[in-house]
Amino acid sequence: MLQTIADDIWGKDCLAYHVQPSLEPETRAAFEEVQRAFAELWPEHLHVGPGHGLHVTIYPLVTVKGGFDKDAYWRSIARQSQGLLEDLCAGHPTLELRFSRLKVTDTAIIATATEETGLIEAIRERIVRDIPPPPGASPIIYDLIHSTLARYRTKASIPDHVVERIESLPVCITAPVRQIRLVRETLFPCLVTDEIAAFPLR
Repeated sequence: MLQTIADDIWGKDCLAYHVQPSLEPETRAAFEEVQRAFAELWPEHLHVGPGHGLHVTIYPLVTVKGGFDKDAYWRSIARQSQGLLEDLCAGHPTLELRFSRLKVTDTAIIATATEETGLIEAIRERIVRDIPPPPGASPIIYDLIHSTLARYRTKASIPDHVVERIESLPVCITAPVRQIRLVRETLFPCLVTDEIAAFPLR
């Protein structure tokens, strides 16, 4: 049995800063088809992310949770963060995120992807190396590219066969990425964002 963790901040005000790839309308529409497929199989109510809020986070420069002074911390890293992204994206070819499977975790249902050019891995490595983390925090180390398609409204025990059925649903989404974006999030999870900067790929 999978013990799910209810999301207690869905739809609430927040402040966070993220590095994200651009997603095309066709990619969002494909994600929504996958959402409909698994929502029919899930035995509990889900928070299903609306199309406009679907995203991939390459790195959260300022996380949603955390008790530090986020404005002050962001001001201290903003210029360096933008310079780093400008450097890595300049002249880099456009890339594709290839989503091929669903994964059910205790906090969310996600679609996982691969990316062959290495740009996302390079961005993550440079941020960890060059950008000091918030006070009292350690750098976040990622080994996965994913998009969160749903979170849980309730704490529940989900039978293994339901998890297995969802994880076996076919997923084949090729998502072209033409730019890397720096965004500010003000309503969780990325239901309201504004773009601070965009770095076009060749």
